[in-house]
Amino acid sequence: MSSVSDEKTSTESDEIRHPNAEQVTSIATNFLERLGHKSLKPTKVTLEEDAYLVEVELKKKTAKIKIDATTEEIKEYEIETKTEETSSFPISPKSILMICGIVVLFLVVFMLLDVQSFLNSIL
Repeated sequence: MSSVSDEKTSTESDEIRHPNAEQVTSIATNFLERLGHKSLKPTKVTLEEDAYLVEVELKKKTAKIKIDATTEEIKEYEIETKTEETSSFPISPKSILMICGIVVLFLVVFMLLDVQSFLNSIL
């Protein structure tokens, strides 16, 4: 009977339990919070050989954290600044609104000064 229990303990010790994706994500987000980052959005977890790679979106950056699958310790991390996509239109919407506002302001001022009647009398 003792040999059966010895076999169970030896097979249980041979099996290494890897953490699941949720546990690894929690480790990564806790680490980033300790570094002072807020508003974290985990996007991807992959298992590569003996390490998990967790990708987390920050406000204007992306963090990649590599966590050892057996020891659950953070092996390396990298925080990259996101590259912003540039629009094909060279003028920003804010600039367009500013230009429209200036045009409307000039029209109101010209109407108040009655510049149109003055221009019509000249032409």
